Amino acid sequence: MAATEPGAYKETVNLPKTNFDMRANAVKREPELQQFWEEHQIYQKLSQSNPGDSFVLHDGPPYANGALHVGHAQNKILKDIINKYHLLKGRKVRYVPGWDCHGLPIELKVLQAMKPEERRALTPLGIRQKAKEFALKTVDEQRTTFKRFGVWGDWDHPYLTLTPDYEAAQIGVFGQMVLKGYIYRGHKPVHWSPSSKTALAEAELEYPEGHTSRSLYAAFEVTALPPALQAPLDPYLGELGVAIWTTTPWTIPANLAVSVNPELVYAVVEVGENAPGRFKYLIVAQDLVDRLSETLGTPLTVQATVMGKILEHVTYRHPLYDRQSEIVIGGDYVTTESGTGWCIPLRVTVRMTTWLGCAMDCRSSPLSMTMATLPRKPARLQA
Repeated sequence: MAATEPGAYKETVNLPKTNFDMRANAVKREPELQQFWEEHQIYQKLSQSNPGDSFVLHDGPPYANGALHVGHAQNKILKDIINKYHLLKGRKVRYVPGWDCHGLPIELKVLQAMKPEERRALTPLGIRQKAKEFALKTVDEQRTTFKRFGVWGDWDHPYLTLTPDYEAAQIGVFGQMVLKGYIYRGHKPVHWSPSSKTALAEAELEYPEGHTSRSLYAAFEVTALPPALQAPLDPYLGELGVAIWTTTPWTIPANLAVSVNPELVYAVVEVGENAPGRFKYLIVAQDLVDRLSETLGTPLTVQATVMGKILEHVTYRHPLYDRQSEIVIGGDYVTTESGTGWCIPLRVTVRMTTWLGCAMDCRSSPLSMTMATLPRKPARLQA
């Protein structure tokens, strides 16, 4: 039997004939494609001449504070897929890119590139000018990379938050918000960075490994009772305190109310000897009496019980100032998972929109949310 000649089977396979290279050779081909798009104004022509309705994607701006990373690529490429889908559907697509040119990330990049003596000599106007120069330089670098990603858009006319027209528009919007009553002055702790000399957002906080955030037990003196409680609790008045627990003790000076879960049962307990504080009786959630007794190192004997909803309008005195406040009805964020069964809002409004120093469950407080995951070491405040 004769041997099969080399290549004999090749001619029996019906393979397509194409001028496409066997290799993508993207390093060479992609710049050529992008140059073709730019020379022939493909994006501009489609976005203006497509017969369909307009589709505008006004981009959320990245920070102009350094080189792009994979997160930037994912963000922009996904948006580009959406834009090109609508272009193929015949719509007039306008993609408006922009950059956030203000803020700590940019200032930190500028400061990191300077020597300590140069940083000390900087004036506020000096750092702003250097930050502006750095931001504009970074915008050009990031724009070049975004275009290299193959993202179509109006790259020649982006919006920059440092341009006078943009800043003027911001002031105009802010003015309208003031006139409509949307801007108000409140009270809340502000995180401060001594090294960066600026305020920090919650997302910028980092706690060292093994950090222990101290919590605090305190008692607020009850000074007056609503009519429904005068008979059962009047015998304890003068020696009665509302026991609270907080993971944000720095909010105590600003306290204006204590909230209660209307569906929980609360107990008036008699405090044993050698107990911290000066009150003979405390009001705590009934389910937490045993746990609190162990924490305080003293027996707590239940003298009376009452539903949380009846405690509304009980008046107490602030432990640091001669100021009267009331117990108010809270929500299901007040639980019996730990603490004493109370929650301390920093500022009380009609809708209870601002809550800080939650004594039970910190879900209602953006500030306390991080601290709620940390180990706590309780301290005691004798009030």
